[in-house]
Amino acid sequence: MNSNKLKKLILESAEAAGFAPSPITLEHPHEIANGDYSTNIALVLAKKAGKNPREIAASIKEEIEKALPQEIEKVEVAGAGFINFYLSKNFFSAALQNILQDDSFGKGNDLKGKKALFEYTDPNPFKAFHIGHLMANAIGESLSRVAEFQGAEVKRLCYQGDIGLHVAKAVWAMKKARAAFPHDTDSFEDKVRFMGDAYVIGTNAYEDDEAAREEIKEINKKLFERTDADLQVYYDKGREWSLEYFDSIYKKLDTKFDDHIFESEVSPIATKIVSEHIGDVFEKSEDATVFKGEKYGLHTRVFLNSQGLPTYEAKDLANAMEKAKRYEFDLSFITSANEINEYFKVVLKAMSLIDPESAEKTTFIGHGMLKFADGKMSSRKGNIITGESLIKETEDEVLVKMEGRDFEEAEKGDIASKIAIGAIKYVILRQSIGKDIIFDREKSLSFEGDSGPYLQYAFVRSKAILSKAQKEGIESSTEIPPESVYEIEKYLYRFPEVAHEAWREKSPHYISEYLISLCAMFNSFYANHTIVSKESDSPYRLAVTESFNKVLKRGLWLLGIQTVEKM
Repeated sequence: MNSNKLKKLILESAEAAGFAPSPITLEHPHEIANGDYSTNIALVLAKKAGKNPREIAASIKEEIEKALPQEIEKVEVAGAGFINFYLSKNFFSAALQNILQDDSFGKGNDLKGKKALFEYTDPNPFKAFHIGHLMANAIGESLSRVAEFQGAEVKRLCYQGDIGLHVAKAVWAMKKARAAFPHDTDSFEDKVRFMGDAYVIGTNAYEDDEAAREEIKEINKKLFERTDADLQVYYDKGREWSLEYFDSIYKKLDTKFDDHIFESEVSPIATKIVSEHIGDVFEKSEDATVFKGEKYGLHTRVFLNSQGLPTYEAKDLANAMEKAKRYEFDLSFITSANEINEYFKVVLKAMSLIDPESAEKTTFIGHGMLKFADGKMSSRKGNIITGESLIKETEDEVLVKMEGRDFEEAEKGDIASKIAIGAIKYVILRQSIGKDIIFDREKSLSFEGDSGPYLQYAFVRSKAILSKAQKEGIESSTEIPPESVYEIEKYLYRFPEVAHEAWREKSPHYISEYLISLCAMFNSFYANHTIVSKESDSPYRLAVTESFNKVLKRGLWLLGIQTVEKM
């Protein structure tokens, strides 16, 4: 049943009953026993008309029943004046058939014909891939898939700070430790470790040693200008190792970027843009160039520092200009931590004064922080937990849980990785984006509860049932429905609505909530019914199982969670 079609019927029936047009709220009752759709239109009209809402609901119900579509079995007035709709058995069997036959089931047209850019993850070369990058990746990847599901042509972008003070700190330390500089034949792990140690050493030196601080500032200027061939060797190697390191993580996360934009590319553009708009957008303040955000209810930020070098603000501005140069797009989204919400408001306001069209198309989506239930913020080795170490530790815990199970040695690592990534992504995506998230290692890996592995396990179980049916020569069919509609059928058909809501609210948690409830219903269905048997109901139950399998797989894809064949 198309909800818009039902809204139209309700509105026309209300007008036929003598009531003026009113906005219609249509939702699914919390309890399935209370129907498949419900509206409170009578309660809204009662306030205006000064009448009893149940009487109004009854009169509207009477008009609805005069033109009752075949998809609706009955209409009831309930509670204080709600109108509840119960869909017919034929509707649900037709819905199953639609799921089984339509490979595009669940997809919408909200963004049909639109081109959308999604920038997310954005790790900086010479630095670790931290938990914030992991969160931005999970959210950005899921949102980009939800947009694709609504018909958008999507481009995935990663913007990376390969120039700046953080790079200069690492290069300073790399040069100091030239005797320990890895050879090309050394392991990738050794190269990444050397570079990570160098960044920490350089950062400490910058904070604690005035002479080192001045040296690092000079290195930063030379790297920006590319005027020192010796420094460039360290820079080029470190950048190469970093990007290779990030690519290895993206592969695990099942993310493929269409393009990368680097700060080294946009820095000259940033300087030019800001310099050209001194007087109308920016102004001089001592030796720096600033944007006076207070004029717009914001705060002042520096766009060119005292050395004339562009700051993050200027480079973010230039990044937006570079996107507009490379792509035609209708929408542009940037996902990062909500701690820079106010910062980005300033950048966006400055952008609106220079390139109002790009600013109008750009939306910043800020996410919360990832915290740990045990309070620990460091790994077993005593280091701050990075995104990579969280993945590795979760994989190790999955491997422990897999001990004693029947797995080929060659497949164990791949399965453990997919389960670990699924566990982490689900924790990130199970609640609205802006909130802080608590990561409980034990709960996140539970096969029985609110977790990614629980969803993956439900997929494995349904897949096994379908394989068993195939071996026994039993095919799914919706031709002979049972006497009563299965509870799970009353949930499967809602998937397109959930996908639409996830995009409308820019929040994948609608999908994760739906999948958890759907899997709970399937497990109940599985526990209460023999699915593969010689009984006449078996083909229909298989149709339910196959529909569940298809919807779950598409829902997991929207969350960026990969399925596994066994667990």
